[in-house]
Amino acid sequence: MGEGQLNTQSSPRISVVIPTRSRPTLVQRAVTSALGQTERDIEVIVIVDGPDEQTIKELSRIADPRLVTVPLKQSVGGAEARNVGIRCASGTWIALLDDDDEWFPKKLEIQYLAALENGSADVVVTSKYLVRRTGKPEAIRPRRLPKAQESISEYMFEYLCYFQTSTYFCSKSLFLKVPFRKELTCFQDIDWFLRVMTTDDGLQLVIIPEPLAIYYEPEDRVTITSNLGWKKRLAWGQDNRNRMTRKAYSRFIVGSCVGRAVQDKAGLPGLVTLLRESVSHGAPSLSNLLLMLGMFIVTPSFRRTIRDTFFLPHYKSSRS
Repeated sequence: MGEGQLNTQSSPRISVVIPTRSRPTLVQRAVTSALGQTERDIEVIVIVDGPDEQTIKELSRIADPRLVTVPLKQSVGGAEARNVGIRCASGTWIALLDDDDEWFPKKLEIQYLAALENGSADVVVTSKYLVRRTGKPEAIRPRRLPKAQESISEYMFEYLCYFQTSTYFCSKSLFLKVPFRKELTCFQDIDWFLRVMTTDDGLQLVIIPEPLAIYYEPEDRVTITSNLGWKKRLAWGQDNRNRMTRKAYSRFIVGSCVGRAVQDKAGLPGLVTLLRESVSHGAPSLSNLLLMLGMFIVTPSFRRTIRDTFFLPHYKSSRS
């Protein structure tokens, strides 16, 4: 079935969009969690991003008419694969799910009711999510919710305060108005969230204060973004700093660029570049500046230990 060739039966309330490529076992888990939602009036659209016979074969074993598989003739990347799924969707509402994540059973029901209660199509409903890490306690992110009157950019660039793609729920019309940028190979979730929250002054953000999705942290901690060099990270920030407050921009530099600059052995020239950028275009606090200097001294493994100990609240639940 090609792009746009979905069934013509009555439209469901919600379309679930899952992009995938060469991960047949993982995507089955994601699809199973979507089809197992207490909200039954859904369709699940899996965009197979390029030739991938094994994934198509495995998905064909799932006997549920609500599952639609859309194979693409060539890979277009994760961002555009989501856009393809959104354009194919027949539901009024759309929920995104990454192929290596899964949802708790009431996720869609809770978010759909929250969207209806808001009474507007110009709403983004997101939630906290559970982080599962091999050999370590489960944790909840974001570590806190936004404060009253807090700038969304300042919130999302504070340490461990961003929302993850598999928690995004909003109208199809909003996703079409603000699509994912297909040229991006990194920061796709942060980029979309920042753009959508700064495009429409009337947009409402609703946050469910409990974990509704499960994010599986890669065992080797390697992701597309984690492999991105500090200069490319900085370039993304420079392209988007008009959407951030000066304070948020400084937080972005410290949180997303400095640690990678250390890994890339940028040395004193890299530190000077980031420090100058933060001071010239941002509004760094004293703690930001001290943290920036400290990150050039403290090892990455020690920084992770501090993060896991003090910034990730542990989560205990009987749910699986």
